[in-house]
Amino acid sequence: MKWREFFFTSVFWRHLMLAMGLSVILLWLTLRLISIFTHHGEKIEVPDFVGQPVGDVYDIAGDYGLEIVIMDSVYDPRKGKGTILIQDPLPNSFVKEGRKVYVTIVGQTPEKVKMPNLVDLSVRQAVERVIAARLQVDYIQVVPGEYNNAVIEQFYEGKPVKAGRELDRNSKIVLVVEQAEGAAPAVVPDLDGYDMTEAYRSVFSATLNVGKVVFRDGLDESTSRVYKQDPEPGAQLSAGDQVNIWFRNEKK
Repeated sequence: MKWREFFFTSVFWRHLMLAMGLSVILLWLTLRLISIFTHHGEKIEVPDFVGQPVGDVYDIAGDYGLEIVIMDSVYDPRKGKGTILIQDPLPNSFVKEGRKVYVTIVGQTPEKVKMPNLVDLSVRQAVERVIAARLQVDYIQVVPGEYNNAVIEQFYEGKPVKAGRELDRNSKIVLVVEQAEGAAPAVVPDLDGYDMTEAYRSVFSATLNVGKVVFRDGLDESTSRVYKQDPEPGAQLSAGDQVNIWFRNEKK
């Protein structure tokens, strides 16, 4: 039988269909095994670990197929020592099994940081340097002077503080800022959707102060976002005026 004639025999077509069927089955089995080993489509809801002692959450995380990784510690006298302050991914989000959950815990003792030199910087530069040093801006005190938005003094607990002095992390610093006569007004930034750090940074960088702060769903720095502000974005104020901020829990 010539090979061309063989293509038109029933034997050839049976073998061809059998080979195609086996190929489809093998492909399906391969994809199925890959799906099983990679947990394709399987999602785990991340528990809420915030406020729990870090020693207790390892077993809980293990039961969910998750791994706890401590990234940082922050001293906060209002919180229980060794409890979880912030977690990432956020509670109730969905992840794959084996995902690492990065947490920040409440430290046992205040961490010491060095006070930076803010004198002669612009307000925006000074605010960024304060945050980078792991300190906080308490408020901006505006005084008349020759230059606009230039920091001329830095205070801690009502007294001048020199650069290089060790302070507790998150200590609050007062910036004394010059404002010349006839200076342009301060423009209120748009804070919608910002977390606490972003909102405070934006307000202080605009040479304004944070006024009334309301947490509609309770204070949770990891999930609280701005949903309302007064005055509205774009409003023009005098340097040192206050911006009121309302936060709500983004999960709700």
